[in-house]
Amino acid sequence: MQQPDPKEIMMLNRIVVFSVIVFFIIISAIYLLFVSGKTGQYSDFEDYIFGTYVRIRISSKVNPSTISKAIFAEMKRLEKKFDPYIESSIIYKLNHSEDWVEVDDETLSVIDLALKIARDTEGAFDPALGRLIQLWGFSKFTEREATGTFTLPSASEIAEAASNSGYQKIAIDYVNKKIKTNGAWIDLGGILKGYALKRAYQIAKEFDKSCHGFVETGGQIMILGPKYNKTNWVIGVRDPRGQPGENITIVYLSEGSVATSGDYERFFIVDNVRYHHILDPRTGYPSNKAISATVIANDPVIADAFSTAAFVLGEDRWLFTRTVFPKYGAEVLLVTPKKQLLRTDNFRIYEMSDR
Repeated sequence: MQQPDPKEIMMLNRIVVFSVIVFFIIISAIYLLFVSGKTGQYSDFEDYIFGTYVRIRISSKVNPSTISKAIFAEMKRLEKKFDPYIESSIIYKLNHSEDWVEVDDETLSVIDLALKIARDTEGAFDPALGRLIQLWGFSKFTEREATGTFTLPSASEIAEAASNSGYQKIAIDYVNKKIKTNGAWIDLGGILKGYALKRAYQIAKEFDKSCHGFVETGGQIMILGPKYNKTNWVIGVRDPRGQPGENITIVYLSEGSVATSGDYERFFIVDNVRYHHILDPRTGYPSNKAISATVIANDPVIADAFSTAAFVLGEDRWLFTRTVFPKYGAEVLLVTPKKQLLRTDNFRIYEMSDR
């Protein structure tokens, strides 16, 4: 029998090795393309929480469905815990107690932060306007919008609710972890979505540090990572007097959060006057010094709360907004009632597509 040629054996071995290498390269490419999420294969998820639609677009090496379910579950937990109109919530308990109420660490931390932001914005953001919000009918806005049962409160009713409102009334006992509202009603609507987005980011990164995409809720977006892991997300800032989808400007973000507060979100009209849900703590009436305020910040809590504060301060106190807000990491675009655009010094940077 003829013995195999050693050269042929070596050649055959090389072919086998080469084939195995090519096989593994192909398998790796398929994994990167369809599993790892690093080439822009996004999955979309949606749920209804906080009275609005929450949308998640995510790409991850971990099952995106698993991450989205964890985020939605956390948001629903926060909604149930902090909704002032659910009797089982801690906020309802605080608002309906005349005494000190012991709270958990999370509640203490969130309310303490809300009070700090109130002080930093000189009360333009106020987490203790619950009585006014209920009086104006914005606590059950969806139900009233469906039936058209909006009525204007009287001046005396507004004055009375305002006298029993305000962040200055909220007292905290840090040693014993207790809070007393002193008759005011806490409503964290101006900060809760930002806090929920912060938790969403933390949860996503716990599953996969390299995941990317964004989470959007109620007009606010939290970036999880750059688009395709390398480019900016293109985000339209809605024209407050245009149709849905019409933008007044475009911003480009690869990280951080953008939030907009506007008088077009929840409002009703009586005698051709627009009454919206962003109340001025100083008057008890809807603020009328702006029609839209957009804030970009790394921290979604700052973006959320400071967009409300910027709206309330409006064009009359633009110098304060322009000077003070950037110190807290908040860059602002304000749209005045005459549709003039006012920007803090660094906001334009986010409007540059090639930055």
